[in-house]
Amino acid sequence: MKKEKARMSEGLPPERVDTTGELDRALSLGGLLALAVSDITPMASLLVIAPVVLGLAGTAGFWAYLIGCFIAINVAACMGELGSIYPVAGGQYSIVHRVLGGPLGFVALLDYLVQAVFLPASIVLGFGTYLHSLNHLFPVGLSSAVVMAIVTIVAVLRIRANAVLVGIFLAIEVTVLAILTLDGLSHLNQPLSIIFQPVAARGGELAPVATGAIIAALATALFSVNGYDSTLNFSEETRGPASHIGRAVVLAALAGILLEIVPFTADLFGAQNLKAYLSSSTPLTDLVAHTWGSALAKVMIVGALFALFNAVLAITLQFARIVWSSARDQAWPQPVNEMLGRVHPRYHSPWVATLIMGTVATVLCFAASLVTAVTFTAVLIVTMYGLVAISALVSRVRDRRLRRPSKMWFWPAPPIIALAGVVIALTQQKPGDLLVLLALFVVGLGYYVVYLRRRPQRWVPHVDEEILEPQAAQSLEEG
Repeated sequence: MKKEKARMSEGLPPERVDTTGELDRALSLGGLLALAVSDITPMASLLVIAPVVLGLAGTAGFWAYLIGCFIAINVAACMGELGSIYPVAGGQYSIVHRVLGGPLGFVALLDYLVQAVFLPASIVLGFGTYLHSLNHLFPVGLSSAVVMAIVTIVAVLRIRANAVLVGIFLAIEVTVLAILTLDGLSHLNQPLSIIFQPVAARGGELAPVATGAIIAALATALFSVNGYDSTLNFSEETRGPASHIGRAVVLAALAGILLEIVPFTADLFGAQNLKAYLSSSTPLTDLVAHTWGSALAKVMIVGALFALFNAVLAITLQFARIVWSSARDQAWPQPVNEMLGRVHPRYHSPWVATLIMGTVATVLCFAASLVTAVTFTAVLIVTMYGLVAISALVSRVRDRRLRRPSKMWFWPAPPIIALAGVVIALTQQKPGDLLVLLALFVVGLGYYVVYLRRRPQRWVPHVDEEILEPQAAQSLEEG
C-alpha cells in the first residue's frame, strides 16, 4: 500500500496486480466447445430449469423455449462478433466496458459476479433435488453444499485436465439425453393441441394458459440455454486466432439448443399423465420410470447426477475466470486485487478466485430455494444480454474501422431481435427480482462514482496482445 501511494503521489498509475503467473493457453477449439456446451448444461437445464418453465407456462413452455432459443441464437451472433474483437477472460463485462464505457462496464461486472454465486448454486441445488429423489436420506441443502465444495476443489486443477474431465461427463450427458429423447418419441401420448391450446397444472387441475405465461417463462427459458458466453471467458486459454472465439460462441449455442429443445419437446408429448408431468419437480425422470420402470429411472438419475456435476464444474471454471479478471483489471482496492488476482504456480488456475466464489456458492445452498435461485439468475442473464445487444449496435455504428474476425449475419437484425426479446422478457418478471437487481446496480454505480471514477487508471480492461486484433488493441490503449 505504501508503494502504491508513493506512485500516486508522483502522478503515476498504480502497478498492475502481480498474479504470480498467467493462465495456461492449452485449450483447442474442441476443448473449448466441450467446456462451453457443458456450461450450457443441456441435461442439467432440462432437469433443473425445465420444471420451472413448465410450472410457469405449462405446455406453453414449448413456445417459451422456441422463442428463447431464437433470441439466444441472435445474442450468440452479437457475442461472437464482439468476442472476436475483444477475446479476453473478462468476457461480456470487458466488451460492455470498452464499447459503452466504465459505468455500464462495472454494472455488467456486478451482474456477472452475482451470477457467479447464484448460477452454480441454482444448478447444484438441482443435484441435491435429484439425489434426494434417489434416496430420501440425502437432504437437498446439505448434499448440494458438499457437491459444491468438491467442485470448487476440482476447479483449481489445470484447465486441460478439467476440459478432459468435462468432456467425459459430457459424453455421459449426451447419452442420457438420447435416452430421454427416445423415450418421448417412442411413446407419443399427447395430441398436438397441447401446444396450440396450452394448459398448466393449477390447483390440482389442468387450466388454460394465457399468452402472458409464455412471456413470463421466457427469461427462464433463456437461462436454460445460457452458457455459450463462457467461450469468451476461456479466450486467454484457447489456442489459435481470435476468429475461433467467435465461431465457438455460435457453434456452442447451436449445439446446446439442439440438445435441449429436442428432448424437451419429445418428452412433453410423451407424458402419460399430463397433469402429473406438469406439476412434478422431476418430470423427465418420472417419465422414464412410468415407461421403463423404476430401475432404469434410477440409472437415469445417476446419469443425471453426473451431468449436473459436470454443469456445476464448467460454470465454476467460467466464473472463476471472471472474478480473477476483475482483479487484474483493478476493479477493487489493491489488497483485494492482489488476493483475487493470484494464479496457482503449478496449475495455472485462478485459485483464490475459485475458492472464494465456490465458498459463497456453497453457503448459498443452505439459504436459497431452487425456484428462487433460478428465476433471479434468469433476470441477471437477460439483463446482460441487453447490454451485449446494445454494445453490438454501438460498436458497428461507432467503431467501423475495427476489423471483425467473426462477423454476425443479417446485420442489424441480431442485436435488434435480441434487444426486443430482452425488453419483453424483463417486463414480465417478478417485481421483487427486478427491485433487487435495481438495488444492486444502484450500489454498483455508487461504488463506481465514489471510488473508481476518481481513480480511472484502476479500472482498465486487460489487453491480450497475443490474440487481440491490432485495431482493438490500439483503441484500448487510447481509451
